[in-house]
Amino acid sequence: MSRLNTQDKLPLNLRILIGVVAIPSLVLAGMLGVMTFNGQFQEISIFEWIYSIAGFVALYIAVTGKRLF
Repeated sequence: MSRLNTQDKLPLNLRILIGVVAIPSLVLAGMLGVMTFNGQFQEISIFEWIYSIAGFVALYIAVTGKRLF
């Protein structure tokens, strides 16, 4: 099992900044979930889906501190 060094993770201040910047896209993801649940998913554009997925990726990076590339 491989262990991550503290050097492999992003610094805490950068992780907090990424998490704060991701908040609007997570709110959009919640709105998309409600719209999909209500059956209005035809009114959602592809940009909104991509933006909300980017928010989940940013949240993953902020919580784990792992670099994707």
